[in-house]
Amino acid sequence: MKRKKYFFAVILLMILVVTGCTKNNSQKNVITTTVNTYYEPVKSIVGDKYQVDPIIKSVNVDPHSFSPSTNNSKQIADSKLIVANGLGYDDWVNKMVTANSQQNNFIDFGNILGKKNGDNEHLWFGVNNMKKLSKAVYQQMSRVDSNSKNYYYGNYKKYAHKLDHLSDREKSIKKLANGKVAYVTEPLPDYLLKDIGVKVADNHFAKAIEEDTDPSIKDVNDMEQGMKNHQVDFIVVNKQVSSSIITKMMNTAKKYNIPIVYFTETLPSDVGYYDWMSDNLDQIEKVVKE
Repeated sequence: MKRKKYFFAVILLMILVVTGCTKNNSQKNVITTTVNTYYEPVKSIVGDKYQVDPIIKSVNVDPHSFSPSTNNSKQIADSKLIVANGLGYDDWVNKMVTANSQQNNFIDFGNILGKKNGDNEHLWFGVNNMKKLSKAVYQQMSRVDSNSKNYYYGNYKKYAHKLDHLSDREKSIKKLANGKVAYVTEPLPDYLLKDIGVKVADNHFAKAIEEDTDPSIKDVNDMEQGMKNHQVDFIVVNKQVSSSIITKMMNTAKKYNIPIVYFTETLPSDVGYYDWMSDNLDQIEKVVKE
């Protein structure tokens, strides 16, 4: 009887050891992104060699005010690579990276682009920005996993070519949009609008909304008069944010037949970056053709 118990104890111990090893190996094959916006470009580079797991997956979670858990910290510790936006958008990840000595496995998108705090943080609205991020991921993974360098390079070239299709669309739309003027309820699409030659004419208003403060009476009056006098071609609204002043601007736009484009700040969990940006371009193209 004792021998049988001993036999089962040994078997149980072996199972726990194997399970633990499997768990540890799987954890080492994880790459973390702070938000799901960066899932597609990272996954496109690493392919089936790594699991890519965003910390924030829901459009209902604000990255600015997100409070990470101990499980998030453990995920950071076990990750081969961590990709963050930077520029104050997801600063909560920095402490976890430092605490887990993961600085060498950390990509700060803002730093890659040479941006500094105070610059527009919505970097993913720039297709060329995303190309640079993809290249940074390829270069980093080639350093830490040099045996698969050719694999990562091939994936990078393939994804960069895919993003080139978006750049080609931007060039095509720019022929129609160049010189047009837009109002934005927040400075979300500024990189995109700049790339297609559209001027943003309400920067002060948009910044106030982003910082959760009330726009000045002058800013509001200027926008209303601009729409009344058709000095603006369209207005871009962040669908994920609502307030009485945004509703007022939307109603004013409808009153004076100013087209409204609806964007989201973050990606729905079932939509990749390419399709999401393609939809944004579809909306802009439709408006500038009218």
